[in-house]
Amino acid sequence: MPLKLVQPKENRSEIVLRHLEDLLASGRFAPGAKLPTERALSVELAVPRGAVREALAVLETRGQVIRAVGSGTFVSEIASAGADVSGYEQVRVFYDASPREIMDARFVLEPRLAFLVASNATAADFSRLEETLRQGETADTYASFDAADDAFHQAIAEATHNRLVVDVYAAIGAARRRAAWGNLRRRFLTPERRIASRREHRAIFNCLTARHVVEAEAAILKHLREINTTLIEGHAPSLLTPLKEGSAE
Repeated sequence: MPLKLVQPKENRSEIVLRHLEDLLASGRFAPGAKLPTERALSVELAVPRGAVREALAVLETRGQVIRAVGSGTFVSEIASAGADVSGYEQVRVFYDASPREIMDARFVLEPRLAFLVASNATAADFSRLEETLRQGETADTYASFDAADDAFHQAIAEATHNRLVVDVYAAIGAARRRAAWGNLRRRFLTPERRIASRREHRAIFNCLTARHVVEAEAAILKHLREINTTLIEGHAPSLLTPLKEGSAE
């Protein structure tokens, strides 16, 4: 009796991604148009919002959408040009990365960004970095703080003006949006840790704007070590109250 080839089922993120790819390809959403909210897509496709976020992260990594904190997700100018249909396969390895692998990659890459930022960043780059800093300092929910944190670190990568570095860090950012990483942050991102992170971000910003490479590298490394201790080693005090949950469309 011949063996029957069984095709693997698409996971829920893939289902959402295919749906969004079809929407973009249809021309229904012109460049600059706002996509349906995470909540609306979740209800329409009967999938968890986490699956929607993962699919949107893939499109963001490709440059097909722009995700603005507090405003929503918008179609980018390049989306109408089409995308490589294998894009999900290209980045899904990052979704399979463990929190430990994510931190190892961050330790290797992020401190070294200081030199490129000090060498290449413009006043506009520093203005954008300061804006993400302010967003983090005024964030009052887990979702808004997490989004601002992600934007801060991505802005540092973009300030290098090295396209390969930007793409590599975008992949790390996509992995950070995965459920395993998010679950850790929800567990250990306490109000105290949020205050400390703001202070560490400010120190990084001050060193970068002064173009002090050695000091900036040390500030970034200190920040990563604190994250590693809290998220990976699990040394956060257990009596602290976590941030209230919030949602960002």
